[in-house]
Amino acid sequence: TWDADRIVIGVNGVDYHTYANPGNGDRTRWPFDRPQYLLLNVAVGGVLGGAVDNSRLPASMEVDWVRVYRKQ
Repeated sequence: TWDADRIVIGVNGVDYHTYANPGNGDRTRWPFDRPQYLLLNVAVGGVLGGAVDNSRLPASMEVDWVRVYRKQ
């Protein structure tokens, strides 16, 4: 749920994190009053992913659907 005061992140009706607008006009801390875009990617390797097993490449991501709601 995203409005002028906060963003609440959740899955299946369970809220996991709330990010509050600090209300100080600092656009580096609250850039969410401008257009946003959804990006889905397949990240491979890195600090958390560890070494890349090249036998598993190329990789793909199949997305059945993405739903974005607009608050009325």
